[in-house]
Amino acid sequence: MVWLAAAAAFLVPLVLTPRALFYYDVTPKVVLILLAAATALAAIFFQWNGWAAYARTRWGRWYLVAVAASGLIAGFAALRSAERGLAWYGSDWRRMGALTEGATILAAAWIAQLALQRKRNLFILLRAISVAGLLASLYGIAQYLNWDPILPRDAYAVGEGVFQIVRPPGTLGHSDYFAAYLLWPVFAGWALSLVEKSFAWRWLGRISGGAASAAIVLSGSRGALLGLVAGVAVRLFLKRARWGHALRVTLAAAAVFAGFYLSPAGERMRARVHWIAEDRVGGARLLLWRDSLRMAAHKPLTGFGPEAFVAEFPRFESEALARAYPDFFHESPHNLLLDMLTSEGLLGLLALAAVVGIAAGGGLDSRGSNIAALAFLPGLAASLLAHQFAAWIAPSAFYFYMGTGILAGAGEEKPAVDKPPLTPLWRSAVALAGCAGAIFFAVAAYRLTAEDGMLARVDRRLDAGDFPGAAMAYRAALNRPDAGVTADLYFSRRWSKLAMATTNVMPKVYYSQIAAAAASRATRQPEQAPNAWYNLSLLAAARNDPAGTGYALRAAITCAPEWYKPHWILAQLLAVEGRSAEAAPEAARALQLNGGKDSEVASTLAQVLRSTEPRP
Repeated sequence: MVWLAAAAAFLVPLVLTPRALFYYDVTPKVVLILLAAATALAAIFFQWNGWAAYARTRWGRWYLVAVAASGLIAGFAALRSAERGLAWYGSDWRRMGALTEGATILAAAWIAQLALQRKRNLFILLRAISVAGLLASLYGIAQYLNWDPILPRDAYAVGEGVFQIVRPPGTLGHSDYFAAYLLWPVFAGWALSLVEKSFAWRWLGRISGGAASAAIVLSGSRGALLGLVAGVAVRLFLKRARWGHALRVTLAAAAVFAGFYLSPAGERMRARVHWIAEDRVGGARLLLWRDSLRMAAHKPLTGFGPEAFVAEFPRFESEALARAYPDFFHESPHNLLLDMLTSEGLLGLLALAAVVGIAAGGGLDSRGSNIAALAFLPGLAASLLAHQFAAWIAPSAFYFYMGTGILAGAGEEKPAVDKPPLTPLWRSAVALAGCAGAIFFAVAAYRLTAEDGMLARVDRRLDAGDFPGAAMAYRAALNRPDAGVTADLYFSRRWSKLAMATTNVMPKVYYSQIAAAAASRATRQPEQAPNAWYNLSLLAAARNDPAGTGYALRAAITCAPEWYKPHWILAQLLAVEGRSAEAAPEAARALQLNGGKDSEVASTLAQVLRSTEPRP
């Protein structure tokens, strides 16, 4: 069974399924976590001794209480959320609803108790983490060096010429997520290099830790770099390292980095430093954090529900944030504590704090003799710091709960258990409950895969020019059981673009109808609502439907009052209809919210004001 657990730890951060699944960097990872949770429940009858032994440790029993409370709080917050579907399944971009959170906690706790049953199990897990980290790091380094056989390079290259930066996303979808994940393999690999008897595994640990550190630097993630420094400090404390040796290693690493930075290969790194110098406060984060706190104050105890931030925040966004970043979509607070506070309230935040405190207690208790503390305590400190500047995604949460679970159970020796401490009746009840839970998670994984795969099939047929086949596949996807996977806004735009490019009248009408229907369905998805209503207004304008255009624009304004674009287009519509008195305040509001970023917005206001002037 430990090999299944190690396989999960290995595959979750690595798996990508381009073309096979629509959300190819998110869905397969969540599916693996759901299947790991199903395996944990299916095997609970046979592994009851391991769970019981884990619960008898000083910190392990409290850890199980804390993570169980976290899962229950997430479910309760989802039930109370105004956007229950979103809070349960999660958004398309990270899929971190209550379902995924519960599966993540269960799967990670299962791996933790398995790893602590025998010393050999922990070594197998550390090897899996190190190899996964090495492969992910090498891929990220290759991306920085302009070689990527899987993902399009323009998805993570920004800017032009000498100021172009490349921020490798690795297998995690974004450079910040990628770098935050790599903090765990850094310290797992270095710990492995100290305790492994095998020469090959010792060197693999060293190479994995070094490659992961290099990939973090190349990612350009400031939060992850701070986390790396914090993790190194914790590791030095745990090992009581000689400061002279630490200084020599630091100076050597600095010399290597300086040589790379000044070399031709360091051009993009120099460009990244230039960008950082121009944006020292980290973009929108300070204003975003302030507005997130204001949002959390409206539901301080239970929050708005997991992942509901993406739907609820536009109502709390300040004008200052809108003016500073007028076309920026804020999908999360980009801060773990605020993410928990806005989604699950003070209860969720306290549960998270309890998990961290218990893990730290277990790790510090075992630091003198247990490799678990050396491998995971620095990673925990580093990850916590890095996630004060990055969003919380499923692989990050999976490694977090796995690491904290191992630390909590490592504090003292587990007493021997000769037989399950349950009567036959209770043993049967546990087995039945475990099988029922396993079936539930397995079905959820299947539905998620099937629904996402159907959307990918539509996309593949559109790419191949099989438009009738794509239309049939899209209709089939709409008739699927709902598992929370949507791409209506995306397909509305694709079908609309296809309709405009088609010269044949009948297909043009048909594709336009599909685009309009998809645009209408997209407005019912809370995470897409402002963009979806805006998109619907553009389609209505293309059909010469001023009433529909105005209705959609006002709906977009209701969903996101501080977004300048609906105000801007509505002002133009009202001006064309000769309603200049109504257009003027909308144009003025658009200019105010745009913050002077686009000259066209100012031109609209000037034109509207000229139209209101009395003619001689």
